[in-house]
This record gives sequence, structure tokens and C-alpha cells, in this order.
Amino acid sequence: MLNLTPKEKITLQAIRNLVAHGIQPVRLENLKTKLGSNSKYLSSIQRHTDSLKKKGYLENTRGIFLKYLSSMVQIPVVGNVSCGQPLLAIENIDAYIPFDASKINGRVSDYFFLKASGNSMNNTDINKKTIDDGDYILVKKQPNAIPGNRVVALIGDEATIKLLKKGDGCLVLQPESTDPNNKPIYLFNDVQIQGIVVDVVKKGGKKL
Repeated sequence: MLNLTPKEKITLQAIRNLVAHGIQPVRLENLKTKLGSNSKYLSSIQRHTDSLKKKGYLENTRGIFLKYLSSMVQIPVVGNVSCGQPLLAIENIDAYIPFDASKINGRVSDYFFLKASGNSMNNTDINKKTIDDGDYILVKKQPNAIPGNRVVALIGDEATIKLLKKGDGCLVLQPESTDPNNKPIYLFNDVQIQGIVVDVVKKGGKKL
């Protein structure tokens, strides 16, 4: 799909939020209320929704309907996460990936994708898939986890994907890698969990 302008991104996110709250089809008046003082004129909103239709994000019909709504949902990609040394995770939506709605358990807004970097999880098994450099990792947001979960853990301001294990008086973020240079991280203080890894979209799979 084509890139969006900043105003188109804001408009699309407002539509997604309205649909998530049961408003479908979305009307221009709904969008005007949702966007508030940043959008005073319905004509400007209309231009953005028309452009979103041309770019394939909305159904090309009368009214405002999200594309893929019946069988697919679009989940945001919110930056990168390291599968080697921790890499700063930038909380900024870069793109959206259509994903099978039947594989989502709970609210769509609880899920996000991260793009993996590194090889420290290239020997893991997430639904019979490894996590390789450049893959997209589906994460369900939650603040806690149990040993055995593959987690996105925040260490300071940096995030990493690892297998969570219980050590001797500590928690361990364990790599699952064919590369012996990847070492476990021992945590003796509380670890901040951003979410649980639930699936992987391989970089060599179907075109997104």
C-alpha cells in the first residue's frame, strides 16, 4: 500500500478507533468530533477519506468502511526491537500489517507488530516459526508473563525479545540462538514486560 501523509495517518487512526468502539460505518460527523479542533471543516476530512480509499485503506464504497474488516484487521508496526543487543524501541507507528482476525484473541488494540533485528532468537519456535532478522513479530500487550513465555522486555529505555526463565534468585532473559555469541541477561530487579510474542510474519512470506 502507498505511504500516507501525516494527516491521512491521523484520519485513519481516528477511523480505526471509532470502529473499535462499534461505530461502523463511520460518518464524517463522527470524524469531526473525534479529531476535534484539528479538523474544523468536513471538506478537508472528506479529502483525506477519499485519498485513503484510493490508497486501499478504505473500501471504495459510499460511507467509510475499513478494508479487510470482515476477515482481516490491520495491526500497527511500532518500530524495531533487538534480537541481539537491546535496541531502543521507538513508539511510533511506521505502517500497518493486515492480519487474520480469527487469530486475534481479545481486542485488536491490544496487539502490535515489531520488526526484529539480530539473530538471538533464530532457534526459537513460535507456531513452528523462528524469529530471524527482518521478521515481523506479533506482540500482545500485557504487563506480566510467566517463565516459558517469549517476551518483549524493557530494560531501562531499551527493549529486547527473549525467552523468560527463572534463575537462582533472578529472572533470566534467555536467547534461543544458533550463535554462541548471544548470551543470557540476568535480572535481579523487576523486569518491565511490554508484551508476549504470539506469532511471527516471516520477511520472506506473502507480500504485506
